[in-house]
Amino acid sequence: MSNQQTNPNDEMTEVSTEGTSVMRINRRKLLASIGAAGVAFATGGLLNARFQGVAEAKSSVTENVYGPLGQKLMLADLRNIDMCLSVSLSGLRTSADLLPEAAYYVTDAGKEGYFLLDSADTTSVDNTGTVVVTTRGKRFKRIIGETILLSWFGAIGDSVTVETQALQNAINASAGKRLYIPKQRVGYYLTGQLIVPSDIVIECESGTVIQAIDNLNRKSPYERLIRIKNVKHVHIIGNGATLQMNKPAYNSGEQAHIFDISGSENIVIEGIHANDSGGDGFYIGNYEASQPYSKDVVLRDCVANNNRRQGLSVISVDGLLVERCRFTNTTGTAPKSGVDIEPNNNSGQDILKKIRFVDCVAEGNVGRGFLVTLHRMTAANERVDITFEHCRTKSNSFGSSVNYGAEGANAVKGEVKFIDCMAEKEQYAGFSVLSSSPESIKVSFIRCRAVNCNTVNAPEDPYGYGSSFIVTTVPQFPRTAIGNVDFVECASIEERSVPLIARGFSVKKNSSEAIRNIRFVNCTAIGGAQRLLYVDPTADQVFADLYPMPELKLASVAAIDPGANGHVLTNAGTSSISAFTLPQSKKGQQFTVVIESPYPIKLTTQSGSSVRTPSGLKGELESANPGDSITLKGRTDGNWDIVGFVGGWF
Repeated sequence: MSNQQTNPNDEMTEVSTEGTSVMRINRRKLLASIGAAGVAFATGGLLNARFQGVAEAKSSVTENVYGPLGQKLMLADLRNIDMCLSVSLSGLRTSADLLPEAAYYVTDAGKEGYFLLDSADTTSVDNTGTVVVTTRGKRFKRIIGETILLSWFGAIGDSVTVETQALQNAINASAGKRLYIPKQRVGYYLTGQLIVPSDIVIECESGTVIQAIDNLNRKSPYERLIRIKNVKHVHIIGNGATLQMNKPAYNSGEQAHIFDISGSENIVIEGIHANDSGGDGFYIGNYEASQPYSKDVVLRDCVANNNRRQGLSVISVDGLLVERCRFTNTTGTAPKSGVDIEPNNNSGQDILKKIRFVDCVAEGNVGRGFLVTLHRMTAANERVDITFEHCRTKSNSFGSSVNYGAEGANAVKGEVKFIDCMAEKEQYAGFSVLSSSPESIKVSFIRCRAVNCNTVNAPEDPYGYGSSFIVTTVPQFPRTAIGNVDFVECASIEERSVPLIARGFSVKKNSSEAIRNIRFVNCTAIGGAQRLLYVDPTADQVFADLYPMPELKLASVAAIDPGANGHVLTNAGTSSISAFTLPQSKKGQQFTVVIESPYPIKLTTQSGSSVRTPSGLKGELESANPGDSITLKGRTDGNWDIVGFVGGWF
């Protein structure tokens, strides 16, 4: 080796080291120029905030790479260096052994930066970006601050080169720090499965696209594009970035997901589009995990479009917030829903707890918009706790469905709530509860609206029944009884010039099941010729507290339909005495009969049933004066109580 002698006060001189030409910069020049040198890393506006931090202000790239210039921590080693040599990355590997005491500034485009020898390290692998191993086995480490750049590791994104190793190296090196992924050069980054470690922030530049290779393993052990397994404290900031697959290449199976979050805690993903997968856009659960659930997961401002199985599958989680996300156009393999909340096993370990969907949309999915399926949960599972608030579904098969709560002592407990949600233009019902027993979870619909549903015009379909809201069964999951559902201030709205909704709210059996414990409070049917309530005659304990009470005009001779529960029944328009037969008395039934036409109304009970009056049990009541009314309430013993009356009915 020969070195040209230089004046130590010179700012820069050329040095030759065994045929490799490098540039030497003295310490004064190095320190004076480090701010400018940092500009070589420019990727634009990196956020200077740690995962747990709250700082939102943007800082320069130099500060993100080297730390605040006012701190000595990042510069302490450089202050003890007499010179810095400017080299290519290959030059660093071949020549740094000759002057190990120097600092080296790598000049390769996208990989610029300062490296120093770590004499204590003899084992680290050369990852191109932050660790470079020389030909003689010395380890030179990049001087870094809080942020690491993907480009340091050689990934450029040309839509052709498979860059799995470069991406994985960058992710591994960023544990405990922030990884910034700049927008690809052309089209997208192409990669195989990537594993995310704990304590990492990954931020993508707006416009970034990452695509999976076409041969992720679709047989167990399955591969995903992004695996977040058995880790904690992961924050992915998409800024609208897209992670995708070549969906036609995944035309079988259902496990090729974009994101798999399993057995992990404190995970935040925001501003990401997860599209065109061979499985789910997002999967949250416990696949191959060391604990049977994930915990404290947030999806915010994300999109899942055109995925094969689901936009989002939720298998087991304790604490999930999904906020302002869209789940659209799922098609390929069942259930084909925007969101499917469905545990995998009946061991009692799966958890659906503290789950909140807020301001989310499910639209254009071949299956349901939002689906909760509980047939694998039992009394051994923790109580279910799921809430959808201000969410909207549109143009799915059904809007929102809660299905298959088991019965008897084995039934899972808990509650699923829909608050201020809307279903619009669904093929069948806007909201449905299928084969869920009265002993199982409580399902509540509060101030929900179904607008212009039943677009396929199938008023007698057994599971939609031309209704906006329906409680019924499906033959795959027979039940001895169904129920435990509340509808509070909900509305069935029909606005079409040719109305297609036949019934606003239906409670219907499809076999021999009983119907119990269903409550309607101040629900309404607006527009069209729809009937407000249809309640199967066999139903028991169906309560209707409606205000204003809907009015139903009956013919002169009519059997009062149990589905008229909560209605005002009148003889308006009749021209003779009316004979109305009461249905079989059931707890929860209540009717008000009002005389409007100047003709008598005679009320007759079913055989073996009577009305309890002040003067004893009676099988018939009659009144003739317009304005007279009587309200009757069903009893469990088959008789009727008088809640109130006007006139001489006895």
